[in-house]
Amino acid sequence: MNNNLEYWKVQRTNKLFNDVDLDAPEQRRFAGKILIIGGNRGQFFAVASALEAAKRMGAGEVRALMPDSLKNQVPSTPELYFAPAEASGAFGKDSLEAIQRQADWADAIILIGDCGKNAETSMAFADFLNKSVKPVFITRDAIETVMPGASDWGMREAETGLFLTMPQLQKFLRAIYYPKVVTLTMPTNQLIETLHKFTLSYQMSVTTFHNGLIISAQDGEVYSQAITDTDYTPISLWSGQLLTRAVVARLWNTNHKFSHVMMTTI
Repeated sequence: MNNNLEYWKVQRTNKLFNDVDLDAPEQRRFAGKILIIGGNRGQFFAVASALEAAKRMGAGEVRALMPDSLKNQVPSTPELYFAPAEASGAFGKDSLEAIQRQADWADAIILIGDCGKNAETSMAFADFLNKSVKPVFITRDAIETVMPGASDWGMREAETGLFLTMPQLQKFLRAIYYPKVVTLTMPTNQLIETLHKFTLSYQMSVTTFHNGLIISAQDGEVYSQAITDTDYTPISLWSGQLLTRAVVARLWNTNHKFSHVMMTTI
């Protein structure tokens, strides 16, 4: 692959950022507090999986917030919290207060998905993103949930990270009226250039997968690694666990950009 773009760096067997620390602090109180938000009636696997991934990674404290339609479907544990659900069992319009209360406790928030397609959930999440000053990271079908309000919250100043597929990236750029179009068949160099320009205009990190490469961009800098050089597959990449591990590690490496931590965590 011909890479003559100065803002694109390729990670191979050696990590690009050797000073990113993936070991949890010795004292748990310095290891960060993570809030995982997601689920709807009958769907909570992504939340449970991310909760376990954060614990294994070494997060100081972890909480999960789900709609109260799941109260009788999940085991009662101290780290589970609930917000009001609407009629179909997803986060309702009255869930914003509970979301904000838990977010005030956390150092970082992950919108992990399994949210379903619901207008009330989209409104609650968009309101939260517009008001919150905490770092928020979004993946899986939570991307579609927050997309209707993206033209507003997309300009938020607080740290925002998107971990999304190429079809989701395509839809997201349309949702915020970004003038460049991405396609599933575009050459890698063109995608790299688009992410370079996009992340110069928007204060967010973007991680996606294209042409066999895991690609992460932030502040105009773009990094990539062949998925064959990692332990991930094109399917396991989207379980939510990689993002969760990277968010936990981000709290231990505040001197690094999230994209640096993501590339080291892969």
